[in-house]
Amino acid sequence: MRDIVRLLGDVIVSQRDFAGVKRQLVEGICQLIKADAWTWSLGCAVEPGEMPVYLGMAHGGLDEARYARLILAAGHPDMAWTSAKLLGEMRQKASHVTRTRQQVVDESTFVASGVGAYLRDADIGPFIFSLRPIDNRAVSTICIFRRGNDQPFSERESRMAHILLSELPWLHEQGWPTDRGATVPRLSPRLRLVLNLLLDGHTRKEMAISLSLSEYTIAQYQKTIYSHFGVNSHMTLVKRFQMGDGGDR
Repeated sequence: MRDIVRLLGDVIVSQRDFAGVKRQLVEGICQLIKADAWTWSLGCAVEPGEMPVYLGMAHGGLDEARYARLILAAGHPDMAWTSAKLLGEMRQKASHVTRTRQQVVDESTFVASGVGAYLRDADIGPFIFSLRPIDNRAVSTICIFRRGNDQPFSERESRMAHILLSELPWLHEQGWPTDRGATVPRLSPRLRLVLNLLLDGHTRKEMAISLSLSEYTIAQYQKTIYSHFGVNSHMTLVKRFQMGDGGDR
């Protein structure tokens, strides 16, 4: 309990920007519950039974290869049904929910899914999924991971993560793109994959390898993405989605 209070206090008085404060909080949680990696994403279109659309905003503990496989998992069609129970619970309660992998979907079914296959390739096993609605459409989404062969997270560890993540509502409500990714769902699934990798700083060559495509094809996808968001370079695209600098908490 002292560690939880100390971490909350450190985050509250932090002078970092929103990206830095979010990183400080989740890395502190990972130390407390012995997690390996994490992501903090914006759910741009997250409804039960539909294919969710996520925009990765920050992550830690994942190298380029593991993160690329995770992005592929998030974009797999099986995400529509593997996440349906959790999304339905969040929408029904209209509040912050935090669940372990075994609470989200039946284990044997998940292992056989396309999502499970990509996560295994990324050496990701147990996870905690924490969702907080921002408005009627957008959702603040945090995933905390362990390696493939590690022990599942316990209910106690999940509750610890929930307490820490739910006690700071201002971290979920601010620090997003101004439009909260409203037009991201209009992109095709393949373009959304490329967008997420671009925002993470992947080069054209790295994306081509990760997605098993030619660099020419990736270049064409980049042009389409730039046109969609009205930008003309990688730098201006990243700036378009850059997190806020704090403001009034």
